[in-house]
Amino acid sequence: MATELDNSGDLKLVRSGLAKLASALPMWQVREDAATGKGNLPYAPKGVDVEYLALQKMAPLPLIRLAVRTTCQRLRAGGVRTAKGADFDKELWRIWDRNNLGSRQRIVYRDGIVHDRGIMSVWPNKADKSTPIVRPESPKAVWIEPDPADPFSSIWAVKHWTESRDDKTITVAMLYTPKYWAKFEGDGAQNLGEVKRGKNPLGRVPFVTFEPEIDAEGNNSSLIDALMEPQKAVNTLRFDLLLAAQFAAYRQRIATGYDPVVRDGNGDPIVKRDPETDEPILDADGLEQPLIRSPGRVGVDRMLVFPGTDTEITDLSESDLGNYVTALDMLVATFAAVAQVPPQYLIGDFKNVSGDLMVATEATLRSLVTDLQTGYGESDKEVFRLVEIARGGDADALSDLEVDWSDADPKNINQIASAASQMVPNGAPMRMFLEQWPGSTPRTVERWFADAEAELSRVMAGDYAATETGPKPDE
Repeated sequence: MATELDNSGDLKLVRSGLAKLASALPMWQVREDAATGKGNLPYAPKGVDVEYLALQKMAPLPLIRLAVRTTCQRLRAGGVRTAKGADFDKELWRIWDRNNLGSRQRIVYRDGIVHDRGIMSVWPNKADKSTPIVRPESPKAVWIEPDPADPFSSIWAVKHWTESRDDKTITVAMLYTPKYWAKFEGDGAQNLGEVKRGKNPLGRVPFVTFEPEIDAEGNNSSLIDALMEPQKAVNTLRFDLLLAAQFAAYRQRIATGYDPVVRDGNGDPIVKRDPETDEPILDADGLEQPLIRSPGRVGVDRMLVFPGTDTEITDLSESDLGNYVTALDMLVATFAAVAQVPPQYLIGDFKNVSGDLMVATEATLRSLVTDLQTGYGESDKEVFRLVEIARGGDADALSDLEVDWSDADPKNINQIASAASQMVPNGAPMRMFLEQWPGSTPRTVERWFADAEAELSRVMAGDYAATETGPKPDE
């Protein structure tokens, strides 16, 4: 589909970006399967029966998924602050809300944890210039090329997708540079042609990366890579436990010296015969099938009687499943330590755990979340800078921007209220305690203050009935 618009240099960049995305796709799928609980099943020898395979499917325990969700549930930007004042901050946050990023922000946070990189895009909105378009992007579909001289900045990016047109699948690829963008289409990555181009109104590559771990050379890593092997160990031991519970958890009766084959007077096996042709019935290997005498059904109210003088009935003791449980708890606790998740979240054992102890076990998770908020906060700031450019503002005016994160840590509201009652009368600001209240955001705190001020004004004006909840005097 090459046209007169084609630029060989740009097409080379597009193909390079698509090739890098294709080479990263297998690892993307491995990480996605691990994060969604679809990792490899525990090992089982070939040829095992259906019962073994059913236990093999039951064995996996999706701890990686739980660890990722536990962390992501504590990552939620709740507001922004700048030196320009509350009205300016509210307008920035309005744009965030209009793009439904209150819920969609978790997409990029999760992608950063799972796939080593989350991506968010910003672009001017032709329909409403005051509200730029901000979207999470899939790291499977967007490649961002780092600057060799400065790996923390990008020099171009490629985004691709497919469309169905006239029963044909068309590959669409977009190239973005700080100066321009170009659109390519074709029936495959190797048959693309440029169909359109234009000026980049942002003057920057319109993608922002969210990378939880990155080194000085710009190399990033997934936080779940270190959890895959511990996850496999847990799955394998759970498989062993299920097998032991199925086949060795109860006392087994065994018979020795018993020949179940029916024999004639000469001691030769009597074979099965077709009742119509009287021909021997053969098994799958072509061998004659002997008649087998039933040993009877085992039961507490039945007696087993075997022919022959050499038959002995004994039993095998059951397996101790407690050893499996102990080892499994140890592996899960080790997984929790590597994932920086409180072990009680994974084991589910809350016996004899005090509130203070539970808060203490949250320390490692709190450290992880704080570290992620620091890195993701810088990315969120860059998103807002691009938003300011997209709506015609000055990104340098947001140099002092700060992101407020909603506090999702477990809180003892009685302790917060007690501390406030003691410290506020001595000069501590009430805002300090309201911001720690579960579920509070800068906007809810402002609303609480406004409501309190309105109530106080009515009381000072003598409108006591508006604030009282009891019956009025005439009642």
